[in-house]
Amino acid sequence: MKRVLVASSVVGWLLAPGVASAEPGRAAEVYGPSVHAGESELELRTGVLNGGDADGEWQTKIEASHAFTDFWRPGLVAEWEHEGGETEFTAVAIENVFDFTGTRDWPVHFGAYLEYEVNTQDGPDGLELKLLMQRARGPLDLTLNLIGEREVGSGSSDTWEFGYAAEAAYALNEDFALGIQGFGDAGTDDDFGDLGDHAHYWGPFAQFELAHIGAGEVELQLGYLVGAGDSEADGQFRFKLEYEFGDDD
Repeated sequence: MKRVLVASSVVGWLLAPGVASAEPGRAAEVYGPSVHAGESELELRTGVLNGGDADGEWQTKIEASHAFTDFWRPGLVAEWEHEGGETEFTAVAIENVFDFTGTRDWPVHFGAYLEYEVNTQDGPDGLELKLLMQRARGPLDLTLNLIGEREVGSGSSDTWEFGYAAEAAYALNEDFALGIQGFGDAGTDDDFGDLGDHAHYWGPFAQFELAHIGAGEVELQLGYLVGAGDSEADGQFRFKLEYEFGDDD
């Protein structure tokens, strides 16, 4: 019961903060390709920029998803940002994770991600594509997302922007894991090149189980990433609270 109360307190705390302009990371996720029919997830993610020109800016996302099959998990995402002293509800998105099930026994498991984001402020909507790759062997789990995104709709640019999200996690036991995360930009289709010219954030994280609620589990992830390259902040604090339920595996 105490762990459930702790989880509730964390939710209340995280709802207060979430980021800035277009710094990588923030409330973003490193997505794995695995999908399990019947599994549902509720997530609250927040990234708070620390130091530099973007100090104190944040982004929060709340996500709900459900796997209808073993290869497709759609979800809904709501997004808030705090910038320039103002907090706004900035977007709602429909996301889809596709598990390339034929690759589950390969050395690297592949999947794909497709998201359409509706901008609730002035400006065009967004389309985001990701190639999902994961290698899990024993307690070590390596995950890489290659990202391409562009604006769509009225007034949109035809430029593609590229980036990555990566994670290496080591499970010390069933309830606790340590690892390293990284998020970064790689330029556009007109300016794809030197990674040193773009923003990157890398650093450690810890993930642990808070409680069992019904047939599901509540997990908390905490991390701090250090800015490099052309980043607008010295670093970013990251928080993720996840409730996963409905999977019998």
